[in-house]
Amino acid sequence: MMTLVMMLAAGLFAFEADAAPTPTPDQTEPAKVAEVESAAETEIEDESDAGRLHAFALPETPRPSVDAVIQGFLADLATRDEFPSQARTHLADSFAKLEPSQKGEFLNSGLALLSDGFRIGLESLERDEPENAADIFEALTIDDNPYLAVASACQAATALVDLDQIDRCGRMLGAVMEAHPDIEQYTLAPDIFVFMLGYCQLHELNYEAAPITLRTFLARYPQASERLRTTATQILTELDRRVPGKLGDVRDLMNFARRRIHNGDTGEVVASRQSAAVKLLSAMIDEAESQEKSKSGCKKCGGGKCKGGHGAPKGNTNPGSGAKQSSLPGGDSSVGELRRTQARPGEEWGRMPARERDQILQTLQRQFPSQYRELLEQYYQQLAKDAQPR
Repeated sequence: MMTLVMMLAAGLFAFEADAAPTPTPDQTEPAKVAEVESAAETEIEDESDAGRLHAFALPETPRPSVDAVIQGFLADLATRDEFPSQARTHLADSFAKLEPSQKGEFLNSGLALLSDGFRIGLESLERDEPENAADIFEALTIDDNPYLAVASACQAATALVDLDQIDRCGRMLGAVMEAHPDIEQYTLAPDIFVFMLGYCQLHELNYEAAPITLRTFLARYPQASERLRTTATQILTELDRRVPGKLGDVRDLMNFARRRIHNGDTGEVVASRQSAAVKLLSAMIDEAESQEKSKSGCKKCGGGKCKGGHGAPKGNTNPGSGAKQSSLPGGDSSVGELRRTQARPGEEWGRMPARERDQILQTLQRQFPSQYRELLEQYYQQLAKDAQPR
């Protein structure tokens, strides 16, 4: 990309050589960097619909061609007096001389030539500085130039996902899509924008919007990179197999909370997701306990509560005392209810003998795929730790 930027810049500098001397980097760079970093502190308000993650449905109109997008960019550029007229003329002349293989880089290269912030953001990415790049590009997404805003959103999304700041990325993409609904008119990389939007929707637990967006991505952009298409296909396969309220949801809830807490968010949304995860796991533990108790019941009844009547008592056993003894089968509902109302899951788990805990763990591990076993073990370890006397 920088090759084309340097080519365009070299042509522009040659064009301007007689007009004014080119400032040295030492004279301009600190001031420009400070200006961009100051602009990066601008926050996008997460109010009204701007912060919501709407699905990207399949557009009814055909996707615009590369030439159509670039010509739209140049036509818009001709109306913008904030950019030097020499630069605008130079970009228009350069486009006419480009080889077809160079056109895909033209928008980003042109924006890097026109916008100091965009150029510095690209340089930050090349230096592997995603934090700085994310701040710079996110600030540029609120620019009134739709080509600069959408291109910056694509670059910011890449940096933010790399930083695992999914919620911030989702808010930013949602705001840009609200401001510029026809994003395909303003970028040569709409596939990246749409994929990142669907990826954020999934990790923000928006199970309704994510599959719509990702199916649109696969149908609309067959030329997208194999890595993105493979990832989208895998995500959709998992969503198709998803059973609400099961361990997959626990994993998603815990990952959501972990990521938000790591990024400094400990608010009500995070607390509610953690609570939902614990409730789901507690319900599955109850179910596993019940299954184990059923297996240890009367074999002639096939497990569960014994129906009695399996032969007459032997010897001189007192029928009355025998009846009292057999009236307390394992897993009586009143006992289970008492445990749920008077003991936390961690307390009950901590009081269980090690052999019973192992049996429950083995039952759950047989029921759930191997990728969830570490999650289960971490949960049990936390239960045992919480149950220790203080």
